[in-house]
Amino acid sequence: MEGWVVKLASIDLGSNSTRILIADVSDEKFDVLERMHVVTKMSENIEQSKEISIEAYKRVDSALRIFKKLLIKNDVEDVFVVGTAALRDAKNAKKVIENIRKKYDFEIEVLSGHEEGITTSIGVLHFMKEIENFLIVDIGGRSTEFIYEFENRIISESLNLGVVTLTEKYFSNLPTSSKLIDEAKLSIETKLSQLNIKNSKNVIGVSGTSLSLASIFLNQQKFNEEELHEIEIDIENVQEINNRLSKMTEAEIITKFSGIDPKRAVTITSGVFLLEQILIRYANSPIIISKNDILEGLILKKY
Repeated sequence: MEGWVVKLASIDLGSNSTRILIADVSDEKFDVLERMHVVTKMSENIEQSKEISIEAYKRVDSALRIFKKLLIKNDVEDVFVVGTAALRDAKNAKKVIENIRKKYDFEIEVLSGHEEGITTSIGVLHFMKEIENFLIVDIGGRSTEFIYEFENRIISESLNLGVVTLTEKYFSNLPTSSKLIDEAKLSIETKLSQLNIKNSKNVIGVSGTSLSLASIFLNQQKFNEEELHEIEIDIENVQEINNRLSKMTEAEIITKFSGIDPKRAVTITSGVFLLEQILIRYANSPIIISKNDILEGLILKKY
């Protein structure tokens, strides 16, 4: 149908944040109308309890209540909702999914780590100038996805490595001790050694940790993702920011870096530390920041 435009939304029930994107989509354009995230920490304490806690569910529910109003206000025609690592791993995931379905009429698709990575790559690569030898890194609350090309195929690998889990184990009291930093580094290196990535890559960073890093790098007083899209950050600058964060309390991070969500202050230290380790191992150039990710990928995959 010529001249069609459809209003669509995607929702990501992530392990650290719950996010929504609403866009006008046609075969020629993708105009973002609303984009919002709420730090809900769905995977908080999941490592110990193996379940999504009542408190975490309440935070997610509160975010979804806001999102439902946005969907109605924008007269959205279709919405795609996905869950990732927390809903893959929690013993009570089915109950949580069913509660959300009954309350909000959302059909939730729980993506495997591989599917999560592929969907993210669709969202990233559609909006970015062609980059050879890329490695998309999507650091989440409970897992990190690594997406790259090999023999003309998109490969997606997922590691059980995320900022909520790392924070609970090694960075719960900021600034953390050098002993715990050494333990975190060893744990990360052990997990990264499981990947099949053979050579260095042009790293593209997406979602919360990478965008927060970029906001700190540009010294934003107020978060603005348009300013962050496709900027490049040298590994030396990442190391310098990591070094600064490693000496700061949560309160100092909130005060000093007003561009980032205050609720990310508790996990940004572990996130930038993890990103630095990934860059040391795989990057052959500055990290490139992308504002686009799984939310765009979900809509593009369906339409």
